[in-house]
Amino acid sequence: MKKFSSRGKCLCGGVEFSTKGFHRDVSSCHCIQCMKTHGNFAAYTNIEDKNLKFQNKKTLKWFKSSKRAKRGFCSKCGASIFFKFNKSKNISISAGMFDKSLKVKTTRNIFIKNRLKYYKIDKSLPKFNRYS
Repeated sequence: MKKFSSRGKCLCGGVEFSTKGFHRDVSSCHCIQCMKTHGNFAAYTNIEDKNLKFQNKKTLKWFKSSKRAKRGFCSKCGASIFFKFNKSKNISISAGMFDKSLKVKTTRNIFIKNRLKYYKIDKSLPKFNRYS
């Protein structure tokens, strides 16, 4: 985890936010839900809820993607922005939503059993069939 501040937004700017504090390194998720939501695997960092502040969230909508979690997206441009487990004090943010390159790196691949075969994953990174 690395401590820093950053800003991010969706493609249309309908959801705009800032973060501070500790950001988890990026996990690349290859689960079926991420594939269907992003159109490819998803790359997420993670922070505590209290370290996320919204400058604009008028187009933010939440979709209950399972009994255990929900996903936040922009209802205007369709950007898939957030993933959140119910009752968790943390929120995952799509790494591509940030305005500048984050001071984190990809450190793991999760749900690799579900990955599609048209792309390769970095063999030097740890791989997990579930959450790490």
